[in-house]
Parts: sequence; structure tokens; C-alpha cells
Amino acid sequence: MKRLFVATPIISLSAEIQKISADLRFRLRHDDIVWVKDDVRHLTLRFLGATPPQQVPEIRKILSETCAHHSLFSLTINKIGVFGSHYHPETIWVGFESFEPFKQLFEDLEPKLQAIGFEPNYGNFVPHITLGRIKNLHDKHKFWEHIETAQKSPFAQDLMIDKLNLYQSFLHKDGPEYKTLYTLTLKP
Repeated sequence: MKRLFVATPIISLSAEIQKISADLRFRLRHDDIVWVKDDVRHLTLRFLGATPPQQVPEIRKILSETCAHHSLFSLTINKIGVFGSHYHPETIWVGFESFEPFKQLFEDLEPKLQAIGFEPNYGNFVPHITLGRIKNLHDKHKFWEHIETAQKSPFAQDLMIDKLNLYQSFLHKDGPEYKTLYTLTLKP
């Protein structure tokens, strides 16, 4: 079985976002947070999970057909958020106030994946780029103060969505490793 997901690679984050991220890393340095390395950042469209290798060509065909029906587009990164509850935060991320073209891409892809046996994607669709995964916080009150300060920092970065990668994920104790199996481009 291969652990697979579909995503757009993130080449780099803007200087403003990098500064906000560095400030959070510094202020939260005493907490147990695994910060995502720059070279593995991505914007996930659909997590597939454990997948039989013989299903990969079928997934590639579906991705190719989907990309052929969608033109490249731009999204603006302009939001910082946290997944999990106020009492048990799990993930710090940057994302988008508006992401309709990305949602349309997802809504086109989703029924095709279900037709070949993938379980429906449950939960809210919230496109995001993970900054850090929270393992343990020493002071939740201070954590939320720092997050609220970061959320008040104005920033915006346009992100061109022009391709989708089918990735294989390998989990290691020092962080994940991703291997690109295929790259498919959206219409110009």
C-alpha cells in the first residue's frame, strides 16, 4: 500500500508570511511544536491514504482528466488559523479567505475518486498550508495571545495554482518525506 495525496507544491512563502512564521516559532519555542520544513510545504487538494499500487494509473488518469477541464488560477494567502479546539489546538496554518476555484477543482475530482472506491472526504473543506503541528503547549493562554497577534498582522501573497502533484508520503520520526509520483498541469 502507498500513502498518497494530491496537492500543489508551495515553492516559497512571502517575506511577510516567513516573518510571521519565524516570530511564532520564536515566541512558541518552549512549546512542543513540529514546524514544517520549507521544502515539504504543499496545499493539499485531497488526501487519499493507503492505496494499492495497482490503483495509481487509474488515479493518474482521473487527475489528468480533471486538470484538462480546469484553467490555472490564483489564490491569495491572507489568513492564519488553528485547527482543533480552543482547549486542544492541533495545527497552525495559513490559508485563504476565498478559495472558490480550488473548491471547484475538489468538487470535480471527488466523485471520480469515490467512483473508484475511495471513501468520501468528510468534514469541512478548508484549504491550508500547514506551518506547525502542535504536540504539547506549556501555556495555552500565551499560545492564543501569540496566535491572535499574528492574525492581526496584515499580509497577502498570491499563489498560482497551475499543477497538481500525486505524492507518496513516507512518515519518519524527524518529519515526513514526500515523493512526487506524477505532475499534471492545469489548462493555461
